[in-house]
Amino acid sequence: MRKGKSLKTNVNKGLKAFFLGLIIIGFLGVILTYNLKTSNENLEKLDRYAVIGKENIFVIYENKLAIRIPQEIQVDKNISFQELLEKKNYEEVLNSLNRLLPEKINSYKVVKYGEMHLDVKNAKNIPETVIDEKRYILTSSMHSMFDSLYRENSNRGTGELIIDILNANGRAGYAKITGEKLKKKLPITYTAANYEKNSDYSLLIINEAEKSKMEELIMQVDEKYFKIADAGSIPTLANAVLVLGKEQANLLDIYVIGNDSSASDAVSQLKNHGYKNIKTDKKKSNVEVSVIQYHPDDYYIAYKIGKKLNINNMIEKNDLRNKINILFN
Repeated sequence: MRKGKSLKTNVNKGLKAFFLGLIIIGFLGVILTYNLKTSNENLEKLDRYAVIGKENIFVIYENKLAIRIPQEIQVDKNISFQELLEKKNYEEVLNSLNRLLPEKINSYKVVKYGEMHLDVKNAKNIPETVIDEKRYILTSSMHSMFDSLYRENSNRGTGELIIDILNANGRAGYAKITGEKLKKKLPITYTAANYEKNSDYSLLIINEAEKSKMEELIMQVDEKYFKIADAGSIPTLANAVLVLGKEQANLLDIYVIGNDSSASDAVSQLKNHGYKNIKTDKKKSNVEVSVIQYHPDDYYIAYKIGKKLNINNMIEKNDLRNKINILFN
């Protein structure tokens, strides 16, 4: 009899524990649902914000555009979004997003449970590329996406150039400073970032842009030694890429050939403009008008020198290497 009563008591205790567990689970479920609902309602009150989930970051722009960013994407070559989130460094995640995206956001929410239902017209994955087995945002591709899906006044068709500006001289913030300077003078949209390594030369990579626009562009920056690099050598959808080098060493020889006052004046002007390694040959050249000779890769170096000296005649010579000739009649 005691054994039966003990068994009944244990069963009753088990049932009580079971139902208590159900009540607790139900209560937690109500709280979680309420929190998610409240969180979503708070998010919906914002115009631009990020939702940090378990595997992805969603960046929301009003009811127009949502962008999914996998957490494995690199912020820069040293750290990924995932590594920042492991440290719970949410403010730096927000700051990093604002450095990389064309349009800034002003808030974020961390949602680790439940599903986010994003009521937006367009949902897109972030355009990305892989460099040295690491995933990066293809920043230049985002401008056209924002133009077509978010911005009301698209820049397409206005002649505006999309430019990547890469810092290869080790001076912090220099690419952005140059980009802001260019924006004041030319119709461009730019993305600023660091180049993978420092470079002595500056480089110009032209993917799809008129020659005249590139000429106008290089006249507005301080750099002088722009070598032409192969299109596609840097993964981007930008019209062109400016790699801003150190330009400290004697990168190429500039020969000024002529024995009149124009040649002497040219030497003085070039030195005043910061050109180095200028050599003179005071012999009479066999040209009817002043002319600049250059290697095809050095066209924009020669073009900029020509504009400084008011010389418009230019001749391409394949046998010139790291050398520009300026001949006076």
